[in-house]
Amino acid sequence: MKPQNLIALLLFITGAAWALTRSEQTVRNIQKTYYNSISYVVKSGSTFETTASEFIKEAEHSEAWKARFNLAKEELDKKRMEVAHLRKLEEENAKLSRALKFQQEQSFNIIAAKIIRRQPSTWWHTVTINRGEQQGIGVQLPVLSPEGLVGKVDAPSEDTSTVILLTDEKCKVSAKVDGTPELGILSGQRGLTGQDPVLQLNFLSKDADITPGMLVFTTGRGKLFPPDILLGTVLSFEPGPLYGEALVKPAVDFAALHTVFVKLPHSPKGVSPLD
Repeated sequence: MKPQNLIALLLFITGAAWALTRSEQTVRNIQKTYYNSISYVVKSGSTFETTASEFIKEAEHSEAWKARFNLAKEELDKKRMEVAHLRKLEEENAKLSRALKFQQEQSFNIIAAKIIRRQPSTWWHTVTINRGEQQGIGVQLPVLSPEGLVGKVDAPSEDTSTVILLTDEKCKVSAKVDGTPELGILSGQRGLTGQDPVLQLNFLSKDADITPGMLVFTTGRGKLFPPDILLGTVLSFEPGPLYGEALVKPAVDFAALHTVFVKLPHSPKGVSPLD
């Protein structure tokens, strides 16, 4: 036997002998002290066991709640995707309805075309449409939308055409300010990249009575563009030493342009309205 175990055994025997030689009252006091000392441990153990049990139940409840939360989140995401898809379909349907109504209401011959190509470097300058010489498209023909003037055909090929947009500085339009005798030349601005395009209306009277919110329309002069086609809304007017200049917000949302209409000199043949 190891010395440490032998010493412990001797101390235990000595303590037991001492306790047995004490009076009954002394033994009871010893027992009482012992039970009091271990009662706290017993109670603490019971409390700890209860707490641990509650923690385990809470953890199980949390896991169940987490699973239900994840399931609900998945369902919500699905519903959001469905709503977004329905809204997109509604928007496309509304655009097609406006386009068809616009086509039916025009007194001149027009053909619908879709924008099929657009380069980021020339976003505000040109687009390519899916109509060409086979559908009667020619150079300089006006391009319109239900909102207003889009631009003019620049280079038609057999089945496609390049369109110069109104926001390009090379597309110049004779314009008038509604409610005033003012006439001028409207064009895009050079170097537009990324920002919302703003048009310039030049050669106005230097003391013209033009205020923000006034509408700008085509005059029809030069017979390139039809008269009274909406071009935009005046943002500001600046008088000059010789001429005044106005900044105009385009009527057409060129960033979201999708379907356009080309004004033809004659009725198109073999082409459905919005094909």
